[in-house]
Amino acid sequence: MCANIHAMSADLDARLRAAGASADDIAEARAGGWLPLLAIDRSLMPGTPKYDLAGLADAAGVDFDTTRQIWRSLGFPDVPEGVGMFTDSDVDLLRRLVERNDPLRPGRDADLVRLTEQVRVVSGAMSRIAALEAEELAAALEEVRAGEHPRTGKEVPSEDDVALLAGEMLDWPSLSILIDYVHRLQLRAALWRRLADPTSSGNLTDLAVGFVDIVGYTSIVQQIDDIQLAQLLRHFEAVTSNAVAARGGRVVKLIGDAVLFCGSPATVAAISLDLVTIPRRLPPLTVGAAFGSVLMRDGDLFGPVVNLASRLGEIAKPSTVLVSEALGAAVADDSRFDLHTMKPRKLRGIGEVKLAVLRPGPAWLEHADE
Repeated sequence: MCANIHAMSADLDARLRAAGASADDIAEARAGGWLPLLAIDRSLMPGTPKYDLAGLADAAGVDFDTTRQIWRSLGFPDVPEGVGMFTDSDVDLLRRLVERNDPLRPGRDADLVRLTEQVRVVSGAMSRIAALEAEELAAALEEVRAGEHPRTGKEVPSEDDVALLAGEMLDWPSLSILIDYVHRLQLRAALWRRLADPTSSGNLTDLAVGFVDIVGYTSIVQQIDDIQLAQLLRHFEAVTSNAVAARGGRVVKLIGDAVLFCGSPATVAAISLDLVTIPRRLPPLTVGAAFGSVLMRDGDLFGPVVNLASRLGEIAKPSTVLVSEALGAAVADDSRFDLHTMKPRKLRGIGEVKLAVLRPGPAWLEHADE
């Protein structure tokens, strides 16, 4: 038994050393009881840490202020001077990131504001995914320690056992494939929404579209656990689907905390008011809606009208429906609706748009009192 333990420890140490951990790192982790965490850490970030932030900047050929701003945009604190934290892989990534920042304009200085905004958005999205992955792995490791995991049977393993299993259970290659696949799908859909030109395709139709969003979703995510979040999103999807179906509209898709739906202008207007005025045991909602030519492809909708509806939903106040000028004109003679015209608003990537707040009109209120 003792020989097996020594062989196991030697195997683990060899793996950790190959992944960049020093002998002191391994000894400290074993003494401190966090050997499995070191194994996971080295699986995720292999290589020998040898650069502090200034060294990382020098090695990548990027000025220090830019490097520091990018690191801060990732959401992490400044690294103390002289602390070797970064590897050659970090050097390569930083260099590639700055070079990629403006590939269509080689030789020009990087747009730091644009770059840090991209980094901040990506890091924010990935932090939520990472939190979910960490919870799942932590639960699996507790099962391992208790001898309740299928990989260990009923035996209670040593910490070296747990550390060896931890790197395997992480299964980073499979996670990377999933993240890459979903990212590609979402990017493809976003590009079609942003760049598709309905006038260049025959597969287009005049349609009203709406986006309903949960107000303060990012803040809500930080205050509830994963189970509660899943319950919230299921309830939100069910409520929205029922409201859309009740008016004869169609749910196109669920996108995180937003649902895209479509129908005639009057149908979308009625659905939108239903969603923001009827109590639903949900946080406040906002709706952005627009009307015009949309491109229909693979059951999805694309084009400037869809993009406009999404942006209107983003800027609408809680429990408010913002509609485009075209949608407002299409329902202006319907006594169920009241329109409050607002000052034109300049939206990034779209330009100046005319919009209005959609409210219940006399016929709507009369029906509500029955």
